[in-house]
Amino acid sequence: MRIIFVRQQFTPFGGGELILDRTITAMTARGVRVALLARSWTGREDIEFIRCDPPRFPRIWREIRFAHAACERLGHESGSIVQAHERIPCCDVFRAGDGVHAAYLENRARGMTKLARLAQWLDPYHRSVLRLERALFLNQRLQAVLANSTMVADEIVRHFSFPRERIHLVSNGIDLTRFHPEARAEHRAKARKRLGVDKSRPVILFIGSGYKRKGLAAAIAALAVSRIDAELWVIGGDRRPNTYAAQASRAGLAPTRLRLIGPVTDPLPYYAGADVLILPAVYDPFPSTVIEALACGLPVVTSTGCGARDAVARLDPGLVRDQRDLDGLAEALRRALDLAAKPATIDQARSIASEYGIDAMIERMLPIYAELRGFDRTQGR
Repeated sequence: MRIIFVRQQFTPFGGGELILDRTITAMTARGVRVALLARSWTGREDIEFIRCDPPRFPRIWREIRFAHAACERLGHESGSIVQAHERIPCCDVFRAGDGVHAAYLENRARGMTKLARLAQWLDPYHRSVLRLERALFLNQRLQAVLANSTMVADEIVRHFSFPRERIHLVSNGIDLTRFHPEARAEHRAKARKRLGVDKSRPVILFIGSGYKRKGLAAAIAALAVSRIDAELWVIGGDRRPNTYAAQASRAGLAPTRLRLIGPVTDPLPYYAGADVLILPAVYDPFPSTVIEALACGLPVVTSTGCGARDAVARLDPGLVRDQRDLDGLAEALRRALDLAAKPATIDQARSIASEYGIDAMIERMLPIYAELRGFDRTQGR
C-alpha cells in the first residue's frame, strides 16, 4: 500500500502539521509506503517528497492555486491512496484536521457587528476557501473523511449533507509516554524558578498560536472576572501580542500576572509548572494541547467551540462553557483550580487522555485504508 499525504507545508508550531508528522512516522514504522506532496517540509528525509509550490500571492488565491496545482500533479500518480490534509477536490481521503471553514465563520460571526459580518461574507479569501470546501465534499472521488471530533463530523453533515457513514472519528493522538504527570517532578520547580513564580501561586496556562481564534481575550477577561489571584502564562505566537497586554492592563491585571512567553519548542515544562489549562477557543476542531494537558494531570477549561470539549466534560461538564460567557468561564476557572488541588484529579485526567495515544489513532486509520484498496481510485480524475 502506498499513501500520498497532501499538506501545504510544515511549521514547527502547527498542530495539524505535527499530527501529520506523527502519522507519517507511525505509518513508515508499520511498513507502509509513504509519499508527501507539499510546498516544503523540514525534518523528513526518510520518505518520498513531491514538491508542489505554486505562487503564494496574493493570499486570496493561495488555497485555490495550491489545490489546482496539487490535483494536476496527482494526476500523474496512480495506484495510491491520496489523503489530503488540505481542501483539494481530488483526494480519496480527507483529514478534516482544520475543521469546517463554514462553521468557523459562523462561530466567528457571533461576536461581530452587522457590518463586520457583511465584510466577512464578502471577503474574497473566505469565499475562495468556501468554494474549495464545497467542491471537496461534492467530489465523487472522496470516499472517506477522517474527523478528529464529533463536533467536526456533525458540522460536515450539517453543511454539506455528506453521508455520515463515510465519516470516521479519528481523534488526534499524542505521545502518552512524554506527556505524563511524572513531568511535574522533573520540570515544575525549575519552570517556576526560571520565571520567578512562587511554588504555591496558582498558574493558568494558555497554549495556542493565533490568539484571537484560540480565545486569549476571553481567557484574560475570565481571569479578571474571577478575581482569582493567579498568573496566566501564554505560549504561542501572534502578530499583535501587545493588544492582549493592553487588554490585561485595562482589566486591572498587574503586568506580572500576564506572561506572554511566545512560541516554544517544548511545552512540557509549562504543563508541569501550571495548575490548569484554559482554551476558550472561538473555533478549534481538536487541539492536541487539551489532551496533552489532561495527560499531564491538569484540569482544562474550554469552550463549546472546541472539538475536545467531550474529553474535558468527562472530567467535569462545568469546565465547558460558551466562549462569550465570561461569568461562566470565570466559574469554570474556579472549579478547575479546585479540582487541581485534589490528588485524585491527576489520575482521572490521565485516564481520559490515555484513550488518545498515537497508536490508537493509527489503529483506527489502517482498516479505512484497507477498505479503500478495493475501490477504483482512478474515478474522478
